[in-house]
Amino acid sequence: MPVYLLQQAERRTEYQEDIEKKKQELYAEIDSFQLKDKTQVNTLKKFLSDREIWNLQDMDYPLRISYERYLKENRNPNSVLWHLRIYDAIKQQHIYQQMQTLSGKRFYEWKYQKKVFYLKYYPDQQIAESFKYVKNLNVLVWDFSKNCSETLKKQIFNTLGQILTNTASDRYRNKRLQALKILYDSCIHQNITDIGILEMEQYENICTDFRKSGNESLDNQLSIIGACRRIAFMQQEHIQWNATVWYLDRFHLGENRIDKSKSLNSISFMEIKEKQNREILQAYMKYELGITGQAVSTINRRFMCIRNFLKMLEQKRTLAVHATAEDLSDYAKDLLEHHVQAKGFNERIYSIGHFYKFMEVREYIPKMPFRIEYFQQKVLMVHHDRSVEEIVYMEVLRKLYLFPERLRCMFLHLWCLGLRASEVCTLKGNAYYQQGEDCWIQVYQVKMKNYKKIPIPKALYQLMKIYLKKNEIQPEEFIFQNTKGGACLYDTFRHQMLRACRENGIANGEYIFQSHDYRHTVATMFYDNEVSLQSIRDYLGHTYEEMTRQYIDFMPKKIAQANEEFFSTQENSLASWLRKGEQDAK
Repeated sequence: MPVYLLQQAERRTEYQEDIEKKKQELYAEIDSFQLKDKTQVNTLKKFLSDREIWNLQDMDYPLRISYERYLKENRNPNSVLWHLRIYDAIKQQHIYQQMQTLSGKRFYEWKYQKKVFYLKYYPDQQIAESFKYVKNLNVLVWDFSKNCSETLKKQIFNTLGQILTNTASDRYRNKRLQALKILYDSCIHQNITDIGILEMEQYENICTDFRKSGNESLDNQLSIIGACRRIAFMQQEHIQWNATVWYLDRFHLGENRIDKSKSLNSISFMEIKEKQNREILQAYMKYELGITGQAVSTINRRFMCIRNFLKMLEQKRTLAVHATAEDLSDYAKDLLEHHVQAKGFNERIYSIGHFYKFMEVREYIPKMPFRIEYFQQKVLMVHHDRSVEEIVYMEVLRKLYLFPERLRCMFLHLWCLGLRASEVCTLKGNAYYQQGEDCWIQVYQVKMKNYKKIPIPKALYQLMKIYLKKNEIQPEEFIFQNTKGGACLYDTFRHQMLRACRENGIANGEYIFQSHDYRHTVATMFYDNEVSLQSIRDYLGHTYEEMTRQYIDFMPKKIAQANEEFFSTQENSLASWLRKGEQDAK
């Protein structure tokens, strides 16, 4: 035999021996999983060896699709699903086994790649097996090899990871996956490259795609857009200042600037469609958040005033840099037509003036186009009698044992101490202390951005110590928490109190709970018991006595009573003063 033919025969023999060795190793690895369905296992073995797939790491979703086609052509159609289950089971067992090794963890690490991900092959066993009985396989297949923006695909992938790891309910998680799938497809269809700079028109088109899904429950999943946008904003290496929605957590603002009892967590620029107007407003908000140090709630109120003014300008097709005094006059007229009170009117006008002063300093405009003082209105102090009637709060106290324990404690802080609701919601475990026989509370005043210390009844002190111990509240933890461990939101507290008052028939079920009314009640009770105005001011935490006077609802009655007592005596009567005047005239 010629030498070259002998060499070819030897190579062919070596190749056959190598193939046989790889095949035996593959079969041995599959058999090590000890699956009982021998027929299905043998079918898979043959399929893999015929295609020279010798490593179970190469078993991926595209190969699964190829295997499904193979089964439909060569096996009973009714058995296809069972064969695929064996395919998935072997792949899953291999993943779980490999996750015990360092090299396996690296290979199966959940990270973005331009490929198709199948969630049944997720590296976390508990999560992967939770998809065992999912019928809609569409939510399990995520194709990141599509020809679209890499930025968009990474944003969707990151959101997918958050849903998989942070959603407790399997049913809710599957709905979120469906919603994310609609969002992904809609963004590709609209050629959206970055969900962080989503425009209002694009947002509305996505909402339309949700409605077209035909699944009513998905209409309630539109929040997935915000969730994806938030993750994109938070995970950027650098802050995306041109994003159409900013999420405040990214700025790491000081706690003294944030009211934890409010749900404000984002600022939206989507409503401003004109690009130049939006860019200037974003630059202004960057200055407000980064330089001024003001409370976020104050900044947000000013932002809303400016945004509304810019929206009006856009309706007139006027850029912010071209606005005139006539434009501001039109805006002022609109406020008056909507019966905006003088204080709110001036706040809006001042906010616009502050914005345009910023534009002037930053040289967006050569000078201020108007004088805001020409538009401001005179504010007349109006006293509102807001104290809770004694018959009402006494009924609440009598029925307080019927309220949930947390509401009982929160209400007592309002009724006993006249705290603001935001202060009650943000109380921490270290708020209470005792000095000698006196009991005190230290309260952070969100509105004033400082602490105050006031005496409290010993009964309330003892009650709260029991509550803290019972609920294992640590010194730096919020006493009244939301489901995530943060401070109870004011809206949640008020809604729960309204419901409790209604269910327990307070004032025949007609009492409308207003937390701030109890602040007026405490101030009035103090003044009625001849506590000085200065002491009441310090107790409430006001800076000026003028503010404290607005909280004392019985002051007009007290003045009237004093007048009546003064003029009731003979020497101070009106008639005696008239006679005295006649005598002086002579």
